[in-house]
Amino acid sequence: MDRYQAYYCGLCQRLARYGLAARMALSYDMTFAALLLSALYDPPTQFGAGRCAPHPLKPRPRADNRYLDYAADMTVLLAYYNYLDDWQDDRRGISRRAAGQLAPHLPALQQRWPRQCAAVRARLDELNVLEAGGRAGLDELCGCFGALLGAVLQYRGDDIWAAPLDRMGRGLGGFIYLMDAYDDLDKDRRRGRFNALAATAQAFGDDKEGYEARCHELLTQQMALCAENFALLPILQDTPEGQLLHNTIYAGVWSKYALLKAARGKRSRPRKGTQNE
Repeated sequence: MDRYQAYYCGLCQRLARYGLAARMALSYDMTFAALLLSALYDPPTQFGAGRCAPHPLKPRPRADNRYLDYAADMTVLLAYYNYLDDWQDDRRGISRRAAGQLAPHLPALQQRWPRQCAAVRARLDELNVLEAGGRAGLDELCGCFGALLGAVLQYRGDDIWAAPLDRMGRGLGGFIYLMDAYDDLDKDRRRGRFNALAATAQAFGDDKEGYEARCHELLTQQMALCAENFALLPILQDTPEGQLLHNTIYAGVWSKYALLKAARGKRSRPRKGTQNE
């Protein structure tokens, strides 16, 4: 856990140079990317400790290497478009201001990472078209977002690990996309928004168990693709990074699903004193 905290706090420190809007976008996804690339390419990594504004009393472990810099750049790139999407959907002023704070950094990111920037923009445009049409299948939607994350995980793009990293990202990206849809289904229904799982939920109707089983099957398919290609990478499982990655892929990613499923089950139970009770 100290090693994971070192990468998480290390990424937060890298984001500080981009301002508060970037630090607010600190995510487990890009921490995972930094861990994965560090474990794969084994760069010189410095480990230390330090205090920060959110944790002023107790020093936190910190890691420092080139892949944390890369993860910070990708965080800013993805956060910019996410803030823009929030502004367009909800007209949230805070999202528009955050996007404006990150916009000046985009030209430098484009210069450093032209392939990744082009892929992210193209896949997001494609995803917007698919969602606006409202008729795209799950394979298309998951494949589109998965291709985005696959491009991000390919740090070099032209070495022998580019293909498995791409496929690993496609599986993990598809899983993340489906998990967000699973989490947001009720909210999207209330707001009349597109949700990738809406048609699946409608098809099962009152068969809640059938719907849950289908969602679990879909999520498992995506993570199977991720795990299959992770196994092709020369990452030693007995290293701290290897243990963290293995545990995340085979167990950790399911934690949120378990919590959401449990919460959904509680909401669907009849209240005491009702006729159903």
